[in-house]
Amino acid sequence: MNSLNLRVSSVKTGENVKKNADMRTALVTLPKHYENSEASYCLELKNAKSIPEQVAAVKNIFKNLSRDSQALQFLADLYFHCPLKHPVRNQILKLLITAARLGTGDTDESSIVNALSQTIQRLVEEARAETESSAWNFTVTSMTGCFENFECGLKAIEMSTSQVFPFLCAAVQKYLTELGVLSSPSVRNEYYLYVHNAVRLLLSCIQEYGSKLKDIHSDTLKQLSVLCKQVVQDDEIPMDPRTNAGILLAHNARLNATYDTFIQEVKLTKNPNEIALCVGIVNTFDQHDFQRISADIRDICSKIDEIANANATVPNILLCATRALYQISKIILSFELKAQSPPTDDAKLILRKLLIYTFGFLEHHMDSVRHLCRDLLRNTVAAAYKIKFDFLIQKIYDACNSERLSLSMKCIVLQQTAAILGADAIIRNCPEVFTNIFAEQLGRDFMVNNLFETLMYASHKEVNFETWVKLWIEYMLVIATSNDARLSDIETLIVKAVKCEPKIVQHIIQHTDTEIPISTKLSALWAVRKAGIKVEDFTEVMEKFSSNLVHSILSNSDDTRIMALRLLVETNKTTELLTLLECENLLNYLEYNANCQSPATRQKMLGLFNKALIRCELNLVKVLKDYKSAKAVGAASNAGDRIGGSAPLQLKFLRDVIKKLVGNLFQGANFSRRSVSLQLLEQCIQICSNCTISLDDILPQNTVKALAEMLADSYEANKELAVNILKAIEKRLDCNLIKQHQLNISLTHICNLLTSVRPTDSVTGAYQLEFFCNRTEHIGSFGSYEPTNYNAIYYAALRWLLQELKAGLKVAKESLLQAAKLNPLYGILFTVKHFLMRLDFKTLAQEIPWRIVIAELIVLCKELTTVVAPVVNSSSPEGHLPNDFSKLPPEYGEELIVDEKDGANCKILSSKLAKIDLSNIKTTPQMVLLCAWRTVKEVSLILGEIVLRSPLQLSKLTEQFLITKEQLLEIGEHFKQLLAETKHRGAFEQAYVGFSKLCCRLWRLEVLDLNSLPMQWLRDLLTLISKDEQLNEKICATRRSAGVPFMVQALITSELQVGSTKSLYYCMSHLLQLCASRERSAESRTHAMNILRALFRCTDLNEAVVEYVCDGVMCAIRGYDAETWSEKNSATLLFSALITRIFGVQRTRDSDNLNVRNKMTGRVFFLRYPKLYDFFLAQLHEASELVQKQKKAHKLHPLLLILSRLYPSALEGTESNLKLTEFIPYISSCASCPEMQTRYLAAKAVLALVSKDAIPVTILRMCAEIVISADQPKSLNLNVLHGQLLQIYMLLKAHKQPDVELVGDIATTLVLFQEKTQVKNAILLKLIMDIFIEILQSQSNLNYPQETIQSLLYFTTQKEFYNPELSFYYPVLRKSFYIYNLHTLRLTLPFGALSDYLLCPPLTHNTMQFEQTEVCLNIILLLLRNVEMDVSEFEISNDELRFVRALPTAMRDNLATELRQSKALHATLKELIQKTLYYPECVMKAYAIMSYLDHFDFALSQLLKESKKHPGDVKSPLTMCVERVVLKQGGVDSKVSQSCLEYLLEISQAWNPDCLRLKAAQILSHIAVHFNKALEKKKLPFLRLYIGLTLALLMDDDFEIRDYTAKIVLNNITEDLGMSMTSVVATMAQRLFLQSTADKLEAMRADDNYILDIFKIINEALSLGIGADEDSSGSMNGSNSSSSTTGDLEIFDKHEANVFAEPQKAMLDAIVVFKTSFKTRPKILSYLEEAKPF
Repeated sequence: MNSLNLRVSSVKTGENVKKNADMRTALVTLPKHYENSEASYCLELKNAKSIPEQVAAVKNIFKNLSRDSQALQFLADLYFHCPLKHPVRNQILKLLITAARLGTGDTDESSIVNALSQTIQRLVEEARAETESSAWNFTVTSMTGCFENFECGLKAIEMSTSQVFPFLCAAVQKYLTELGVLSSPSVRNEYYLYVHNAVRLLLSCIQEYGSKLKDIHSDTLKQLSVLCKQVVQDDEIPMDPRTNAGILLAHNARLNATYDTFIQEVKLTKNPNEIALCVGIVNTFDQHDFQRISADIRDICSKIDEIANANATVPNILLCATRALYQISKIILSFELKAQSPPTDDAKLILRKLLIYTFGFLEHHMDSVRHLCRDLLRNTVAAAYKIKFDFLIQKIYDACNSERLSLSMKCIVLQQTAAILGADAIIRNCPEVFTNIFAEQLGRDFMVNNLFETLMYASHKEVNFETWVKLWIEYMLVIATSNDARLSDIETLIVKAVKCEPKIVQHIIQHTDTEIPISTKLSALWAVRKAGIKVEDFTEVMEKFSSNLVHSILSNSDDTRIMALRLLVETNKTTELLTLLECENLLNYLEYNANCQSPATRQKMLGLFNKALIRCELNLVKVLKDYKSAKAVGAASNAGDRIGGSAPLQLKFLRDVIKKLVGNLFQGANFSRRSVSLQLLEQCIQICSNCTISLDDILPQNTVKALAEMLADSYEANKELAVNILKAIEKRLDCNLIKQHQLNISLTHICNLLTSVRPTDSVTGAYQLEFFCNRTEHIGSFGSYEPTNYNAIYYAALRWLLQELKAGLKVAKESLLQAAKLNPLYGILFTVKHFLMRLDFKTLAQEIPWRIVIAELIVLCKELTTVVAPVVNSSSPEGHLPNDFSKLPPEYGEELIVDEKDGANCKILSSKLAKIDLSNIKTTPQMVLLCAWRTVKEVSLILGEIVLRSPLQLSKLTEQFLITKEQLLEIGEHFKQLLAETKHRGAFEQAYVGFSKLCCRLWRLEVLDLNSLPMQWLRDLLTLISKDEQLNEKICATRRSAGVPFMVQALITSELQVGSTKSLYYCMSHLLQLCASRERSAESRTHAMNILRALFRCTDLNEAVVEYVCDGVMCAIRGYDAETWSEKNSATLLFSALITRIFGVQRTRDSDNLNVRNKMTGRVFFLRYPKLYDFFLAQLHEASELVQKQKKAHKLHPLLLILSRLYPSALEGTESNLKLTEFIPYISSCASCPEMQTRYLAAKAVLALVSKDAIPVTILRMCAEIVISADQPKSLNLNVLHGQLLQIYMLLKAHKQPDVELVGDIATTLVLFQEKTQVKNAILLKLIMDIFIEILQSQSNLNYPQETIQSLLYFTTQKEFYNPELSFYYPVLRKSFYIYNLHTLRLTLPFGALSDYLLCPPLTHNTMQFEQTEVCLNIILLLLRNVEMDVSEFEISNDELRFVRALPTAMRDNLATELRQSKALHATLKELIQKTLYYPECVMKAYAIMSYLDHFDFALSQLLKESKKHPGDVKSPLTMCVERVVLKQGGVDSKVSQSCLEYLLEISQAWNPDCLRLKAAQILSHIAVHFNKALEKKKLPFLRLYIGLTLALLMDDDFEIRDYTAKIVLNNITEDLGMSMTSVVATMAQRLFLQSTADKLEAMRADDNYILDIFKIINEALSLGIGADEDSSGSMNGSNSSSSTTGDLEIFDKHEANVFAEPQKAMLDAIVVFKTSFKTRPKILSYLEEAKPF
């Protein structure tokens, strides 16, 4: 039997899949007649509290079968009572199968079969007594388990056939009868599933017991045939039950010896629904039948093909036909057919029919049809080859050689053919594979790539190595060029080829770099090395490749650098020894790539370096044994001492890596460099520890100081890495690093940081204190406290912190304003939390002092919350804009200012400002809010940590505890109050985190009064919300209910961690009831929807809330019709959360073109949420009635949003009959909705729901409606018309290539409508223009009937379109009309007319509106530029782009030439930019166009003067003009070079747009040629600007700009350095630029003073903009990190626009370069020794 026809799993038996999943995870209840039984086996199962316990109980009952004779019958009853696939049922099945096989005692096969048979008979009797069809279905599906590898079950069914078979027939009859009166689509769908299950079981019975049933139930079989025919002919029933019914009828015919008659009847059928009967025959005939009735099978095949072609737009019929034909192909392939016999001749005819069908549907839009056709084609070719049907195979070759098949279709056909016949046959018979397909599309089309791979693999088995290489590998290498877009795909194919034949590596490496890219060689070498493939002389190959490897490491391509690193690191064995070549290249990689900007590349680099260090560690374990022995002879004690020349290579490598990593921690290093270096340094220190390598000599001297500075990093992750490394070093060296290296880490300094108003300072203080506490000798610094046994220094530190906290609390109680400024509290609280997280609370519970500290901390936390409550509980904690400069509320206390004159108006905060100075500064609202909400945040997190980890005193007998039961309850009340009253989001979000930890602890406790608290709190909260009285006093009704949803979310999600969902069920059911209840107050419903929104958004709940989505969607949609705005707003937010829950997070920004992952087939959607089908239909019906009455349908918008995300399924109508097409009439009728956005959504929804095949019919129906409405212009509804036009426009865009008739109908309809109505509505006319543009832009010529052409050109003659008053309120009409005219000219007149239209009338003429002018300029700009170039900065529409792309290449080139040479255009543009009425878009594009014209006559000074007048947007095209001047003059004249470079330096600043900075780099490339001459002539002003600009662009934040500048540098120095590289990474280019400058100075024998002047210029250029930062010297992050600049209220770090630049690194490079180049000049060396990076 064809398994495809039984695709619906037997698991899918209930109302929906989710319900069945729940049934399989629920506890099994006892069958009804055992509920009151006192038998031991019943009691044992009843007492089991979980599924594992129930499974264990079943095993135990089975073991004790001998004790109770009724136990076996109980297990049989329980087996059928359990849902399918339930663990208990599966366990019983295993036990019964084992017992039947062993056959021991009372549990032999016969006793098991008898027990099962009795149960089946009882179930049938009980089901017949039931009236509900669901009960009948449960019995049916329960019996299907007997046919799934259960021999005893089969025999039990056989024993009970006299009861089972009539019951099944009666079930089908019952279902069909009830279907006749049911109207609800979702309920009917459930009944279709019931029918399917019953028919499927009947089919299984007939297959197993056919002859027996024929003898006993002949009348029932006749009745069954009638029922099956009824099922087959009912097109409402899904296809799966119908095909199974057809198979059943065919089996029945075989039983009754009427098979031949049945086939003859089916051959004559004309009803497409009876294709199921054809499927029945296909699935029941065998080889013997085929030999006898092959002609009939041929006719059946023709009948299936006929039905499929006649119903190609009906998905379920087409899919059913394809499956049937595929089954025929499998059968023919498996038969043994004799040559020259009638069956073979019929088989050939069938194969021809199959091939024709395959070619017809191989590119069908349904995936399942395409995939089946592909397999069908392979079977057809295989069968033709088997029976030597060469004619058919030749037909395939002929088709592939012709132009009839598309490219993708040719690839599929050849791929399937090659799988059978081999590559040689394909190449021999289809020569165009290489000459056409591969030559044009290899590397561009994935289908062609797949074909190439298939043929290459097949050819490898057929030809010798040399021929294979020449044919396949050389072909790819010719294509694999550096700048070819196909390179990535080609390299993937080369890697596959290497794995197929490793010997080709040597062949690939032999090619020069000019022939193939270096990345291709890297790919090939990596494939060999990673797979561990043995290749002769591979080591020698790697050595020859070493120079290329160096270039790869310095390449500007991230992918190439990563590929080079992979080649160095990844080996088949991790123990392979590192070589000198690998070590040197790894160090080079680290030198120039540690500052990698791309996060993805950075992570890859980190992962690969981790592998390299692991290899190094494994190597060291091996080599250090010998090294230690050798050192022992020389009286050396440790492996790491005096790492000299005799040390192992791997040890030297580790030392050098550490040196580079520490060197990367300089002041001003960017985040990437710091993060990478710290992570790798931590791993290196761990390796030293694991291999017992001494740190004294392996660590650089500045390691500790560099790491100490990292504690002030702006990223906490880096701080944590730094402190961990410092602690590890201190532990290994066993010394006080603070004292030894005189680090600025003291208790006074730490205290200043912790009480700073800057949050980053307090975090720094916490990590410094952690490091300070690493040495026990510092304990005395905290004061005299009695030491504890466990972690005494942490105890002392916490005591000291609490003391400081109490002092701050005292100040806060007196004046919150003073506390916010002098001791904002949260810094100390953060440090307390930081220390608590590093303590073992179980050990703390053993000592009373620790208990006292925790108790004090709890009390302090509560007091602190009370103090800051007035701020965070305020109705607007962030403040009100009008009051921002007024006095703060009196409850905040008074502020003391020492010197009113000096300090009152000072708003500048610096990280270096002393406390005495800070007291003079006026407290700002930001400081107060920061103090308040961060204090609540830290309090919440501290209390959460305490309640989660602290041992509890559950009774007075508990000796070891940290907190008491009363304290736990107090903390709970504290959290409840916080979440209920706090208005500040940051505060209650953190309170939620703490409260979640409390709830987790409570759910896990075994004490009943504590364990029940969360549920009690939830009930109380829901009761409070449900009250009709005003709730404002207790909970927040605004701010989306503030913390209340978070409270509920914490209570529910924490319960999931203990494996229970009772609170979720209780909460969801109550909230959904509350939303649905109109009797409740609007505020209650608002709270309920806000809570539901939080629960549906919660990722922790995940699938647990899916079963409530249906009701949630219904509540949200009903909420759109609410009377109050607050309820409507909550409904929209809930709906948004549900959309995300159903369809996932939106993957694209463009909501009009959603990713397919954000959509769903209607079949899947309504199988998951069946109740929504009826609901949507009812709501759409209601909405359409409201729209007809010209009333607002508020609920329509959300309905359309969901429906627009659904699309027809390829399997629609197979197992479910909930069709999307039912919604289309209602949505179409909503076209007259008054809201334009809703009409737009309706059009999107129609487009989504209509299948591709039905688009033309739908468009024609719309056209007919428009024509009818045009006959009654007085009653014309413009909203209806607009909606209909929108739907036509959307459908037309999706259809892409409309046929001639469809275009004619659309054009005629719109022209006829306009002639009859003379509508002058700009919105409608704009949409009509868009429809015409959509038709015209896909045409290269007007090959239409004359009437259609006249209609398409009709609007060109309408003078009213030129009237500006028509489009005054909707000016975009002018743009569409202009593009429409351009298309008509393109298609009807030569290009000269198009040129005249663009230039006449002039753009400055009074009749030309600015919108039309802008379109005209856009078109001209696209023509002058390459249409594929990036034009994103000019805001050019897609219609304009498509117009230019539609022009033939020759016409485009001629137009561009004419426009470029046009004097009139030049004059018009100059006039346009001087117009009084300023229109920036036109001015921008005018300047951009002028930069391309031949008559360009601007002077550089004039352009630079103009640039100062215009805003930033116009500067980009102005810069294009500047570049044109530079090109025209062959460089910059010395008289204006100064001003030009100043301009370039100005536009290269980091805050300018990327496109503007890139233009600066492009102009620099023309000026660079003067650098050498300027250096020789000592033109210092020029050199100062040039060097500054070059270095600034090399450190730019944008990769493209850095790369372009690096190429400029390389072009100027390649000859000097003898380098063959064409591109390098910017950091290397920077070094090369400095080295080249130094070399030129050396070559020209410059004097010391001039050399020092150049060095000072470099220093000045790099320090520009950094020296102004008053705090940069005190901050380790320099220009791109956390330095606080002088500004207004800089409490937080001010990040620069360029976070990539590292001027300090460039300065270090300059010092190194000049020292190396001028090492014989004492004066220069002396100056350089004193020079320090800023």
